[in-house]
Amino acid sequence: MEATDEVDKASAVVFLTFDALEQDVMDALSSILIPPLYTICPIQLLLNQIPEDSLSPIGYSLWKEETECLQWLNSKAPNSVVYVHFGSVAVMTTQHLVEFGWGLANIKFHFFWVSRPDLVVGESAILSPEFVAETKERGQIASWCPHEEVLNHPSVGAVGIQPWRV
Repeated sequence: MEATDEVDKASAVVFLTFDALEQDVMDALSSILIPPLYTICPIQLLLNQIPEDSLSPIGYSLWKEETECLQWLNSKAPNSVVYVHFGSVAVMTTQHLVEFGWGLANIKFHFFWVSRPDLVVGESAILSPEFVAETKERGQIASWCPHEEVLNHPSVGAVGIQPWRV
């Protein structure tokens, strides 16, 4: 939230969205913010428009993708997995990580959670042995994954995404 305190000093503000999705919000923000506002569509939304054999050289990921998660997802029933990720920008405190993790554990569903190493401010995102023991039969955690493939996987029935609009 500190970044919003400095918005009036910016020469422009770029939002990771597109006009057709949030035109009313962008219009409202344009009426109250001084710098020009621009939207940029997330590149992942365009990837399914590119022929499959052309995708390999793109390499838009910031981190190494852990593709082992796809085998784990293949072993789950359709629409039975909650997929959670916070994107490449969001950060949280250790307390929030622990609270979120236990909330995920307590829903008792299968889940696949992408938890980047730098997700926790100033620390590594490490979960307790108790959490790991509680969720070992129904949870899978990776530091990064092929998001497009995971989002389109038949076993994924619910998605929890980054809170970038907060």
